[in-house]
Amino acid sequence: MTRLSVQHEMDLWAIRTPEKAAVHDGKEVLTYADLATSSNRVGQALHSLGVSAQERVVFCLSRSVHCLTALLGILRAGAVYVPIDPKSPPDRAKGILHDCAPRAFICDATTRPLARRLAGGDIPIVCLGEATENTGEFEFDQAWVDRYPAVSPAQEVADDDLAYILYTSGSTGQPKGVMIHHRNIRSYIDWAVHSFDIAASDRILCTAPFHFDMSTFDIFTTLRSGATLFIAAEALTLFPEKLVTFMEQQQITLWKGISSLLMYLARAGVLRPGRLPALRRVLYGGEALSTRWLMQWMENFPEKAFFNVYGPTEATGISLFHRIEQMPKSPQELIPIGHPCTDTYVYLLNDDLAPVPDGEIGELFIGGAGLARGYLNSPKKTAQAFLSDPFRPGGRIYRSGDLARQRTDGTYEFVGRADHQVKIMGYRIELGEIEHALSALPGVHDVAVAVVSTGDLDLRELVAFIEGELNDDTTAAFEQLKQQLPVYMIPRRLCNIARLPRCERGKIDRKALQAMEFK
Repeated sequence: MTRLSVQHEMDLWAIRTPEKAAVHDGKEVLTYADLATSSNRVGQALHSLGVSAQERVVFCLSRSVHCLTALLGILRAGAVYVPIDPKSPPDRAKGILHDCAPRAFICDATTRPLARRLAGGDIPIVCLGEATENTGEFEFDQAWVDRYPAVSPAQEVADDDLAYILYTSGSTGQPKGVMIHHRNIRSYIDWAVHSFDIAASDRILCTAPFHFDMSTFDIFTTLRSGATLFIAAEALTLFPEKLVTFMEQQQITLWKGISSLLMYLARAGVLRPGRLPALRRVLYGGEALSTRWLMQWMENFPEKAFFNVYGPTEATGISLFHRIEQMPKSPQELIPIGHPCTDTYVYLLNDDLAPVPDGEIGELFIGGAGLARGYLNSPKKTAQAFLSDPFRPGGRIYRSGDLARQRTDGTYEFVGRADHQVKIMGYRIELGEIEHALSALPGVHDVAVAVVSTGDLDLRELVAFIEGELNDDTTAAFEQLKQQLPVYMIPRRLCNIARLPRCERGKIDRKALQAMEFK
């Protein structure tokens, strides 16, 4: 039996430097001693409510320091944390509660009305933050929590115990709960702290939602290294100038951001030489970042280190990474996702689960220490996605659904999604390759390609939906595409769109695109 290493590290930092800031949300600051005290009390309070080891506890809070208090308190109780997006559609949130069957629900004053609707009087509600009036038999406030001793509950956890469950979108519309072990996190975070040279002096920016797996990196590398975490308010991510100013004021040294947010900052013109002087490392992932926007970041900040990172929720965090050592030669250059991380391995396989020839496209399968247990209450979906390793007896691999190829230098290139691979006129086409070519066109800010049925429903054609300022005269654009793509891969239409539809995790909503009407 071993404790989760990051919690142990937090305790050590609370003893060594109790007054050092651990987490900051722009309004409140918790030191390591504060965080240890508050999370211990939450753990004790949960035990008093009957929360036992490996039972689930939901938390749904506004972005604040209390998110870490809740999350760590749940772990200290030996329980499993399940974050819910405060903006999640009611039916989705209800589906998550029904699936995970939580023993308690942690909220704050802002999310308390939602907690009451979801809990329905059957699940104890703990409201963190300012003391509020208790209005129900199963509701408890901060003053109640503060009555509990600030010592860690006598609860040990094993490596194979669950730490959290994150819900991702399911193809049937029913979210899937990805189950992550304590050892998954420890292996990932130990690797990340070493690989990105994260130290106690670092000031880490958190822009990821807490129900998104990118937050795992932000939270636990901070605690593991004794650094300081700065939680950016959601509103800051909507205003590029305010976000950059916040990063400057807080002297952020490391940021792992979703690619679309880096793109928006570049498009907004807020990246200028001399800005963000403290920032040393930028990691981006979640989806592909157009090379043109990466070049803008690197032109303005040649002294900073940039990393393209890749990894699905089912593999805990980062599975492959690539440091961009030099400025890309052109916007057409494809940036690889790099090599597998320590204790991670990958295969490129065909439909028969056989390795594809060198240089050819295959589906990316991931194995190693980061692999999740599977999907909660979904043995069929788990069996479909998590397979026995055909090459390593006793091993397991995760079927990512992503397409990639391996370069001659050994690095891997992300090509697109297997479910975005289409067949037009007998040709198998990767939509990601078309999108990469389109992203290099002048005036294109963002782009997505879809197969759309037009006129006769049996007639399908490629349509490019472009966010940006593409000239109405598309002759030059088509001529440039002909230099990069075979004729059968060139979209029949280039449609300007004010903004590409995106799902809650920031990725392009393909179904919404296909449902659009256009002339």
